[in-house]
Amino acid sequence: MAFIGKWKFDRAENMTEFLLAAGAPPEAAQEAGTLSSIVECSKDGSNYTFKTQTDKGSLEHTFQLGSPFELEIPGHGKKFTVVASDEGGKLVFKGTGGEGITETREIKGNTMIVTVSKPGVSVVGKRILNRV
Repeated sequence: MAFIGKWKFDRAENMTEFLLAAGAPPEAAQEAGTLSSIVECSKDGSNYTFKTQTDKGSLEHTFQLGSPFELEIPGHGKKFTVVASDEGGKLVFKGTGGEGITETREIKGNTMIVTVSKPGVSVVGKRILNRV
């Protein structure tokens, strides 16, 4: 999978606006929308691990495709139960609860584009990371 490796935050597009529209508290939305991070993605058998390091601390998510797991939003602290799937080379995390958040990660060259959306929210947020 093309996601394996280390990725460094480059920029965000509409993340603060998306988080505000999705109901995040203003201070948390501002901080999470622009939070710099380094993400290291690895795979061991059928387990994927994403380690995220920010100025606010670190998070680690280990998951298998098709199995529910808890995803925490860095800097925001909000947790969602999601299921990950590989959809045409894109890694898609879909919320299973009432939140309905969808996070799609796709690779274009040496860039990972993370797109976040939610039903009923017209703003779509993006975080762009570059391969280190």
